[in-house]
Amino acid sequence: MAYNFRQMTHEDIVTGAASQTIGAVRKGLPTGKLDQTAQLLAVDRAFLLKVLGISERTLQRKHALSTRLSPAASDRLSRIERIYALAVEVFGNRAKAADWLKRPSRALGAQLPLALLDTDAGAQQVERELRQIQHGFVY
Repeated sequence: MAYNFRQMTHEDIVTGAASQTIGAVRKGLPTGKLDQTAQLLAVDRAFLLKVLGISERTLQRKHALSTRLSPAASDRLSRIERIYALAVEVFGNRAKAADWLKRPSRALGAQLPLALLDTDAGAQQVERELRQIQHGFVY
């Protein structure tokens, strides 16, 4: 039996991580992931539920039945985590990243970046703004 022990590239690692994320989102993330994210961002769970488009009662029912978030809510939660990771990279600090996501941005029409993450178009705007900050194009 021959094995191919080639060096893993960055692309291999990213592709593998993306595949795992896609599978987890399609399966539905555990309901506890929402509380972890709310705690990480230091935001009220109710606010995060609004961004995810699910009610408190729905979350309670899913938690009681040990079911997972829907794929749509999981996708939004995954989007929030991805943008948060980018913000940490840009600001170099978790607290600063979380603060930026919760502070109105003039470049985003005085809206909270976190509130825009309920849609893909909003996430694209937030990501574009973070990339501009990263490269020194600050309003």
